[in-house]
Amino acid sequence: MSLPSLLLSSSRAAFRVSSSSLARPCALRPLSSVASSSSPQEIIASWKSSILKKPVLVEKDTIRPQTLQQLAMTLDKKTPTTSPTAEFAKGAPLPVNWHHAFFPPMIGEDDLGGDGYEMTHAPPAPYLARMWAGGGVEQNPANLLRVGQEMRMKTKCTGVDIKQNRSGEVMVFVSLEKLVENENGWALTDTRTLVYMEKDETKTSPVVAKLVRPRRQPDFSTTIVPSAILLFRYSALTFNSHRIHFDHEYANKVELHPGCLVHGPLSATYMLENLRKQLGAGLIMKNFQYRALSPLYVDKPIKICAKKMAVVPTMDADVVESYEVWIENWEGGLSMSGTVEVVKAPKS
Repeated sequence: MSLPSLLLSSSRAAFRVSSSSLARPCALRPLSSVASSSSPQEIIASWKSSILKKPVLVEKDTIRPQTLQQLAMTLDKKTPTTSPTAEFAKGAPLPVNWHHAFFPPMIGEDDLGGDGYEMTHAPPAPYLARMWAGGGVEQNPANLLRVGQEMRMKTKCTGVDIKQNRSGEVMVFVSLEKLVENENGWALTDTRTLVYMEKDETKTSPVVAKLVRPRRQPDFSTTIVPSAILLFRYSALTFNSHRIHFDHEYANKVELHPGCLVHGPLSATYMLENLRKQLGAGLIMKNFQYRALSPLYVDKPIKICAKKMAVVPTMDADVVESYEVWIENWEGGLSMSGTVEVVKAPKS
């Protein structure tokens, strides 16, 4: 989630990683490099072999304007409470990261974890505490997903990495790749990294995230206060039954957080929406990579930031603009950071 992503909401560790321009990373060590029992490796080894060989999961869905209107009303309270607007007319491009509202996990309650989360790619016990660590989205500028299209998504596990943080806690990083196609072929790649840790039922101290302040000032920003209704609606739209997002008693008494957590992909979507409203006509966000550092909580203000950066030779040749995006929590600490590469829309 080298680490392709970072911890967003750790209920068991003060682990942090970030982009070099925003905060200094905290190194994790391979499990084999420290003197400890080999039992974690034994537990994970057979599961790792089987999960990497698991058949590709193929799902289908249709980009419905009603769902997009519901997501728009969820993200922004000022969205008109009407039938789908012209923004979501047939053929209109799907905003980046809005595909999370589609392909809901088709899993019955009996097959969920005790915290309500789906266990499709989860390691065996005792690594049951799950966190969204980050990921990325790459769009095909010549074949964007559009309203009314039928989509097909292929999901596979691309890697399992076992690390230890400085506290000696084992962390299992599970990387997923989701390829989304429409009738014209490949349209989008969504990469995600999930982090699993041992669920410590004896722990009683509350979660305290380390404060890491950003090193830059944004070119533009906006502030929102994520409400309980916002978190519930996003959970409903994405068919996410993880109790940590909507059950205060569970989040507070069991996971030891001060309140319900904001979803990782929801935070990422807000970073993109802040930038999307500033981009000029004819520009497309082609590549988005993001990492997470600390939790965001219900009813706590968050500042969503963006800053234009230089285009460098290591980027794709078609990139014309580059941005750093990040979120600051209610204390001014860095909670999520990312980069966005922008290209010109192909001529029709």
